[in-house]
Amino acid sequence: MEEDTGRTIFCVFCLQEFMKRNIPGRNSARTAQAEKLEAKNNLLHHIYEISSLLTRSPNLDEVLNEIADRAMHGLHFDRAIVMLLNEDGTKLECKCIKGFTPQGEKRAWDKPLLMGRHKSFETRVVSQGIPLFIPDTKNARDMTWIDGVINRYQERKSVLYVPLKIKDKILGFLGVDRFRTRLKITQDDVESLVYFANQASIIIENARLYKAVSDEKILSESIINCSVNGVIISDLTGNILNVNPRAEEILGIGRSEMLNKRIQDIFRFDQTERRKIYRALMHKENIYYFDYNYSRPDGRRLILNLGGFAVIDENKNTLGAVTAITDMTEKKKMDDYLMRVERFAALGRIAAGIAHEIRNPLAGIYMTVQNLESEIGEHSIGGRDLKNILQEIDRIEKLIRDVFNLIRPMPLQVEKVDIHEQLLSTMSLLKKEMSRKKIALKTEFNAPAGHLKADPNRLRQVFLNLALNAIEAINGRNGVIELKTETVRGGVGAVDWMAIHFKDNGIGIPAGHLDRIFDPFYTTKSVGTGLGLTVSHKIIEDHRGMIEVESRKHRGTTIRVLLPINT
Repeated sequence: MEEDTGRTIFCVFCLQEFMKRNIPGRNSARTAQAEKLEAKNNLLHHIYEISSLLTRSPNLDEVLNEIADRAMHGLHFDRAIVMLLNEDGTKLECKCIKGFTPQGEKRAWDKPLLMGRHKSFETRVVSQGIPLFIPDTKNARDMTWIDGVINRYQERKSVLYVPLKIKDKILGFLGVDRFRTRLKITQDDVESLVYFANQASIIIENARLYKAVSDEKILSESIINCSVNGVIISDLTGNILNVNPRAEEILGIGRSEMLNKRIQDIFRFDQTERRKIYRALMHKENIYYFDYNYSRPDGRRLILNLGGFAVIDENKNTLGAVTAITDMTEKKKMDDYLMRVERFAALGRIAAGIAHEIRNPLAGIYMTVQNLESEIGEHSIGGRDLKNILQEIDRIEKLIRDVFNLIRPMPLQVEKVDIHEQLLSTMSLLKKEMSRKKIALKTEFNAPAGHLKADPNRLRQVFLNLALNAIEAINGRNGVIELKTETVRGGVGAVDWMAIHFKDNGIGIPAGHLDRIFDPFYTTKSVGTGLGLTVSHKIIEDHRGMIEVESRKHRGTTIRVLLPINT
């Protein structure tokens, strides 16, 4: 027995050593994916920062300055320029320029480009309304004498111009380059700048409206209707006076319904949140903002950033409040996903060591123990000890399999799947165990089946894991597992979803554990690898779906799987 214990300790030591090694080439793809996700997350952060300007200041010059700064520092360019069309659309005027020489800046400020006369890269972008990337400005085709002049003053070499537009309306363009670093501009850079410019265009237009519209009613209606954020205007008692379409979209509540409510009816503020709002309305603070967990009427949970300020008259009397709503759910999910990708990369290094140093000797140990068990008998004192050793070896082998299922790039084998059939066949495998624990099964299938494209084997793995977790969570009598399906219309990205609910009346999950249940190796159970939910989460993400958990201690748990409906 001491010899076996020594072998186990040695195996653990080998595992720890290999956890420290970096196996070259194994995780290059995941590293690239992590970098891409980080870049996208960074892009969303900078868009959120410039959109929040409107709650602080509607000044157009400040907005343009922030856009140029965010384009440079957020997207890693060396220089940036913003040129906008004048009111009659006849000329392009420089509104913001960053990183250029004093001579180049002066030329840009002093010399607007005439749309009808000056043929250049800049006017071409605005007239055509499409991005323009020039790898080499000196040798570009269709280069005009105006381009040559601009090249000399601005010392252009490789530039990227994207139009600033709202639908079919062209506002101007945003131009960037990498003059000092000389890094190549990639297709990812083009896509990121286009997305950034689309959002910046809305913010520029909003700032223009602030500047141009003087009438308070027209101002409120014009600004909020084209805002990238949801906006609610309320009176001093909280009665909602106006909402914009974006607020309807985020909250999942129609305008007519909200106008009959108070803002307190939509957001159940706690004492701390109410105190922040009160201080802002009483002019003790200029603005309030905080994150808020919101549940839509369709059951979707969102993470919102709420910001607001008081509407005051010339006598400093508070007339009401403006509340700005920003949906931070996707950004939060992206943060979490990026963190998981980094963890998976570490798991890859662990798995490489396990594959070569643990699995083969483990098989030898298993066979040796089996032989010993057969010789001395499984019912003897030593035989029972050997049986325990075999069970522990099985557990280690399962851990290895779970790790490999988590990190191996396994493509989905997609086909048309009847989700209801998959659920019922999975539960039939657990019929005996549920009968033993006297657990009843209730089903409510409201979603139409047979029109989902998915990998049936991978989904069955998820369903089996979720069902087993539900069974293990039920300890007492009158145990019930409820399976429910429904169609969720117009969710994230206006996509329809099939929602699959696994609900139990078991012991529940403490609130402090909910944020970590999808972390690798994290478990609240006395047995298990802590990878079941991690693997399930990854499988659902591979299907471009989502998985959500609601739980209360001693009240049970509901896990909701959302899969996009393929139309």
